[in-house]
Amino acid sequence: MNENKIVEMYKNGRYTLRHLSEVFGTDHHKIKRILLKNGVEITRRNTLKEFSQTHKDNISKACKGRKVWSEGKKMTDDFKLKNLKTHLSFKVSMDWLKQFTDIEKLKLLNYSIRKTEYRRNWNEETYKSYIEKFYNDKQFNKIYTKWVESEKIKWLKPSIDHINSISNKCVIDDLTNWQFLTWIENRAKFNMSQEDWNKIKNNLSDYFI
Repeated sequence: MNENKIVEMYKNGRYTLRHLSEVFGTDHHKIKRILLKNGVEITRRNTLKEFSQTHKDNISKACKGRKVWSEGKKMTDDFKLKNLKTHLSFKVSMDWLKQFTDIEKLKLLNYSIRKTEYRRNWNEETYKSYIEKFYNDKQFNKIYTKWVESEKIKWLKPSIDHINSISNKCVIDDLTNWQFLTWIENRAKFNMSQEDWNKIKNNLSDYFI
């Protein structure tokens, strides 16, 4: 087996370990040992390339006639909640989650804090407070309902806003400084205080010349 050729082919970034194993008729573990022996770093760069036709054909043969496990099945609310729970950064019980019957709304609230800086100093209790606060929040629900009824157009999507701008040294993850606005209003408000923004909204026609 030509080790120099293997090293050259891997280094040019066009072949993955599995591609090389197909070319040289061996397994990818042996290819990896050869590369490491020759001081070649194994990176993910080479795992993102297109599969060879042989590899595609093998996958096709293996999957032929196989049915998707979820075919014809409807996901239950319990399944959806369990799936959501596995992706949470905080340990909460299923019993606590089950009190929130609108799972889609719950998913949106979790999506809204996907940025880690929004929850950097949170613990389980802070997370619970956030969900409990906004799940029943009048303003959030008004925006959420309108967004859903609009078939979820981007401009109406609920978006977290800091009532007093964080540029004024407000704590970014302080729930008392949070509210939900539509996506478009949040972008328009930018880093203004709520007081300044209210003045503009009350005289909106003055700003469209």
